[in-house]
Amino acid sequence: MDLKKKISRREFIVQSNCAAVGTASLLSSLLSLKLTAGAVSASNYGNYKALICLFLNGGNDSFNMLVPREASAYESYKSVRGGTYLADGVNYDANNLENTMNGAEGLAHQRDHLLPITSEGQDFQEFGIHPDLPYLKTLYDQGDLAFVSNVGSLIEPTSLSEYNGATKALPEGLFSHPDHQIHWQTLVPQVRGTNPKGWAGRMAEIMAHANEQANISMNISLSGTNVLQTGFSTVPYITDPSGIVQLRNYSEDPTLKLSVDNILSHHYHNIYSKTLAQSNKQSIETSIYFKEALDSLSEPFDPDALSDYSDTASRLSMISKILEARMALGMNRQIFFVERGGWDHHNEVIVPQSSLFSELNEAIEMFWTNIVNLGLENNVVLYTASDFGRTLTSNGSGSDHAWGGNHFIISGSANGGKIYGEYPILSTGGPYDVGRGRILPTTSVDAYMAELAGWFGVPQSEITTVIPNIANFNFANVLSPLGILN
Repeated sequence: MDLKKKISRREFIVQSNCAAVGTASLLSSLLSLKLTAGAVSASNYGNYKALICLFLNGGNDSFNMLVPREASAYESYKSVRGGTYLADGVNYDANNLENTMNGAEGLAHQRDHLLPITSEGQDFQEFGIHPDLPYLKTLYDQGDLAFVSNVGSLIEPTSLSEYNGATKALPEGLFSHPDHQIHWQTLVPQVRGTNPKGWAGRMAEIMAHANEQANISMNISLSGTNVLQTGFSTVPYITDPSGIVQLRNYSEDPTLKLSVDNILSHHYHNIYSKTLAQSNKQSIETSIYFKEALDSLSEPFDPDALSDYSDTASRLSMISKILEARMALGMNRQIFFVERGGWDHHNEVIVPQSSLFSELNEAIEMFWTNIVNLGLENNVVLYTASDFGRTLTSNGSGSDHAWGGNHFIISGSANGGKIYGEYPILSTGGPYDVGRGRILPTTSVDAYMAELAGWFGVPQSEITTVIPNIANFNFANVLSPLGILN
């Protein structure tokens, strides 16, 4: 081998990535090497854009969120779900649902209780949205919401025969909560664990110079630490609806400030101590800068105003305040993470999901109203993610871990009012049923996230850094693989 022969950075990462399937450390090192080669200039990001991940932790039973209403497709859905959970003739009442189920045992919604929508491009046109999500129907009808059907973690396109014959590589820890939560956030399902970091963390490192204020992370979490926003050299800035966490009296007490600064500026011999001190000092300075930006708004941030909201509404409302302060913060690009747990409905689906959907509906309506009032509806994308879908068959009163599921994207930039991907036949023994109504995904998480990354401004030349397996789906040269976002 000619050791002097040069190889391009792109050739090196592509060739090495092929060899790194299943090897976390090597793939992590290669992506890190690529990211250190340089980030994209801020001059390419003149208009503000924000991505918001709403992660439904536990595995949303999403084939009860988006349901077929066409007569034969509905009957298949009703049959595989074991019938309806309400007796015939009983009206849907979300506030008194548990007391009106009348002993029916199925998991299917009655057809006339679903909120009707239509979509082109599917095998049939008539669909329905869960009755506790009326605001999603409003957004869908006005073209600001799109559904993406049967999305799941894949390494490469896989048919049912290839799955059954074990001829294609499958995600590690199939049907496992922790594995699939990480797969959705790293986009490397052939690797078990948190390396090679989160795709939003990698994206932030590629676009590191997009923002004027480099001391504040592009990634902001309203739900603590997470894999999605953690990169090789970046971590999310963490806040919550109670406001910005600061060192008490640091700004107001000159003596305290002098003492803290003296400690943190000490010339440590130990590199770990020095790094920790620098990090602590930067955190203090960032929190002050952040609070000043929120306080500078025409209506300064008041955490008490969010105290009566639901958990989801308060976190999304906090994001809207941060978006309002974007200019004061010097931000052109921001990525937010909000997690809502409680979706692991093994023991019961209907009542708990109804309650959660009511909470989401109210929170999203409040949030999106704020976004429209700020004039940012074309600059913001809110999208859902979850561990996986759930079994179509009932385990008695709940459903179990499965694979493909449905999601939605909200944005004024969306080509909404349509279901993207391929809505599957909902039956056992169907063309995508791997057993018990576990549906084999027909749209990869990679294609779904590539849609978001392309809209956000990731250069085409860097898309395989953010989404390493995207070439397996023939989308490496396509910025909008599903055609959802303008």
